[in-house]
Amino acid sequence: MNSEQAAEILLTIKDVYPRFELNERKTAILVPVLKKMDFEGVMAKLKEHIGKHPFPPTIAEIAHYPSGQDRLLKKIGKFEQEAEKEPPTPEQKQEFNQKFKELMNK
Repeated sequence: MNSEQAAEILLTIKDVYPRFELNERKTAILVPVLKKMDFEGVMAKLKEHIGKHPFPPTIAEIAHYPSGQDRLLKKIGKFEQEAEKEPPTPEQKQEFNQKFKELMNK
């Protein structure tokens, strides 16, 4: 998730649980932790928590990390976007194919 999404999570907790204190120090600590997580998954867990508990959740209770496959797909998507901007030259393609064949013959 990005910083805005992390802020959305924290503000949602604060809006629903008025006793949840949110200050600069707490935000500076929690935003980097939340950024490593999956926004949709965290929000789903937060909504579930809100429906069941009268007290605010800990970050561990609503934590939801992206699966390895999701991270891999995002990386591949970034590589594909970069490749579209600068497609490989015919020489680069030929060099890749040659190295690939050498690797397969080992």
